[in-house]
Amino acid sequence: MITSHRKIETKDVDGKPNGWLLEIVSDRDDATLHIHGQMYLTVAEPGTFKGFHLHALADYAVTCIRGKVEEIIYHSQRRKDVIEMGDGDFKTVHLPHGLPHGIRNIGSEPAYVLIYRWPSWDPNVKEQLDIAPADIEKSESWDRINAFVASFSTSGTPKK
Repeated sequence: MITSHRKIETKDVDGKPNGWLLEIVSDRDDATLHIHGQMYLTVAEPGTFKGFHLHALADYAVTCIRGKVEEIIYHSQRRKDVIEMGDGDFKTVHLPHGLPHGIRNIGSEPAYVLIYRWPSWDPNVKEQLDIAPADIEKSESWDRINAFVASFSTSGTPKK
């Protein structure tokens, strides 16, 4: 079986292009067998940033396979991890749901990053919250982040 995919152009929070993504496999694509979740490739152009955003329900595993990036993960308003990877420094960063994160391309070529998420993306569940980079350390943003995450039940659906 051969499954066709479409390249999806991506933009930052200001609407400027920052790369693209391509779904590879998903338990929702009616073709993939024997996996749970979704795998996709995201490409960040040199000097661009993809994020900040968080997923209230999905856990992630992120691996840069070409180029060089920083994966920035916020645990709280003032506590963050900045993890460099790529250019032969292959590692996988595991992100639990509810943490704001983003990818900054710090190299001179497009960065290719493989991402596995579980559960897979569902267009009917609005579990992603975008946060502007300039706002990520503001108290109002963290009030919004905490309220957004709390609005989801453990069953994976928004609370009514």
